[in-house]
Amino acid sequence: MRETKGLVNALVGYIQSTLEDNRVEEKGVENCVCVLRNLSYQLYSELPPSVMMRLEGPSRAQVQSHGEAIGCFTPQSKKAKDRQDKDLTTFTEVARVPNDIEWLWHPMVVKLYNRILQTCEVNTVTREAAAGALQNITAGDKRWAYILSRVALEHERMLPVVLDQLRTTNDSELRSLTGFLRNLSRHGRDKNDMATKMVNVLLGKLPADGLQKEPSTDVIVNICGTLNNLVTCSEVAARDISYFDGLPKLVGIKTSHDSSAQKVRAATAASTVLSNMFQYKKLQKEYKKKGFQKEDFLDMA
Repeated sequence: MRETKGLVNALVGYIQSTLEDNRVEEKGVENCVCVLRNLSYQLYSELPPSVMMRLEGPSRAQVQSHGEAIGCFTPQSKKAKDRQDKDLTTFTEVARVPNDIEWLWHPMVVKLYNRILQTCEVNTVTREAAAGALQNITAGDKRWAYILSRVALEHERMLPVVLDQLRTTNDSELRSLTGFLRNLSRHGRDKNDMATKMVNVLLGKLPADGLQKEPSTDVIVNICGTLNNLVTCSEVAARDISYFDGLPKLVGIKTSHDSSAQKVRAATAASTVLSNMFQYKKLQKEYKKKGFQKEDFLDMA
């Protein structure tokens, strides 16, 4: 279906025209964005090898030899940083103007989804589909997922937009938004900066313990996954979780729950965050002041 001539161009063209005419709430837009989300599902595992080879760029060994960020470690030299910034302005892997299927992974589609999230105020299905598409194209460990995450964070400045969207009580929307945030937290370069902006907002969406019915397990797991991505690379994240009283919630999710598979999955996600928080020895005294002992942070058996 992705290869159907003219399909993706027509979908994108229709969405663009409704954005210009302030008609983004229409059912037709909802349908188009839902189709784009579905077409972007598992995108990188289903693209032709020739396309993926182009999007993957240099080999991992070449990337490391040139100092590109791997995991939590970022190159400090000005030359390396300049080269990374140049990567986000040239995009030699894609055409300047996308055509049909290329829209699905082109940096310009991030801008399109961002506009939808910012202008669609009523139709939650459309917003959920846009966030879901963004989640799809930033998911996984492929280089292009990392690139598009950086486009979202650094070019489109989407982090405040997505965090603001978390005010919704619609669980389907929250699943897509928190899934997208989880990907951004994985691929983002400045984990300390992300932590200062994200931690308090994310903690506000967590339930008091594992006995609550809302939000869903998927949302809780996404939030815990996001927090864990930050904590493993940033002491600031661990500090802020403690400061904004996230410990009672995480411990509650870990320890107070029924034996269902979903609740155990949420408990395991919370346990992983707590375990990694305890690795920061300088913060252990602060944890103790708040009434938490080493046993609270131990990984679930």
